[in-house]
Amino acid sequence: MNSASTNLERKIKELSLLHYKAITILERCRGCGTCVKFCPLNIRKFNEVGKAITISSVRDCGGCSVCYHRCPNKAVELIQLQKINK
Repeated sequence: MNSASTNLERKIKELSLLHYKAITILERCRGCGTCVKFCPLNIRKFNEVGKAITISSVRDCGGCSVCYHRCPNKAVELIQLQKINK
């Protein structure tokens, strides 16, 4: 049992070092506003053509995946930006 918990701890640590950001696949976005409404950081906004995008702000997207899971058109994708070394 010790081996399983050691492997689990290692995996949890590995996952905690990953950094993601939500991006919009513009061709799929229908401008419904679901991702804008549910973003807990309020960093999803509409661009000049009515597509919802993640904006740069003091509060960067942490990849919580709320917008990803809520989008009815599957227009949001999470991309890995970097591996943070601690």
